[in-house]
Amino acid sequence: MARILRSVDYVARPWKNGGGTTRDIAVSPSGASLDTFDWRLSLAQVDRDGPFSQFDNVDRTLVLLSGSMTLHERDRRIDLVRNEPFAFEGERVIEAALAGGSTLDFNVMTRRGRASHTARCESFSKQAHVETRTGSTVVLFALERGLSVDGDQLDVHDTAIITAQRVSVSTVADAAAALIIEIVDIHPNVL
Repeated sequence: MARILRSVDYVARPWKNGGGTTRDIAVSPSGASLDTFDWRLSLAQVDRDGPFSQFDNVDRTLVLLSGSMTLHERDRRIDLVRNEPFAFEGERVIEAALAGGSTLDFNVMTRRGRASHTARCESFSKQAHVETRTGSTVVLFALERGLSVDGDQLDVHDTAIITAQRVSVSTVADAAAALIIEIVDIHPNVL
């Protein structure tokens, strides 16, 4: 079974520091806050240079979707590559610098001890199958038009939350790219 979430339905809200906006895609458990989630998916529009929010005990993956962003740490510089996942610990002190205006980023966060995740970019051509394992959720986030999950057409930035054992992914074009995120629930949230 796949639950389709449409990008036009993601609700935007401003960051507390005014540096951009975020649009929640999905959170587990449903309705959890930034302090109580097991895992969280979101889109962020970054409008200016500044520090990343720190999240203790959280593993993060950031995927630059548009624009140009460089991350700076004390002894290191990371030039983000469009559609390439960058994983890091939420405690790290990171400053973001933009080049040429706002960026749009896809974010995954999992709370250590409750969930873990992996993320990769994949190009689909014709028909393929995506499978889940027991205790896991697979997320397919469309980077391009042309993908269909079990017959449901996805637009750019639509999301399929896959909890069935196997779904069919097909394309109407020669190829279409998506982010594939596997989330493993370690211990359900009991708060």
